[in-house]
Amino acid sequence: MTAQPSAIAGLEDIYDTLALAIDAAPQDSRELLLAKVVLLLANEVRDPKRVIELIGQAANSAQ
Repeated sequence: MTAQPSAIAGLEDIYDTLALAIDAAPQDSRELLLAKVVLLLANEVRDPKRVIELIGQAANSAQ
């Protein structure tokens, strides 16, 4: 399956916004910021199993 260009552009915007927020946060608050983002998004998704799967996917790709 190929992602649509608009979806890819949206992901780039999300990445840029997240990167800027991380850079703007104090060094000792960056993990808290990321945790809050995940919890807010999880609240929107309303599928705990899927959120847990995605956290695992992100963790595996970061190694």
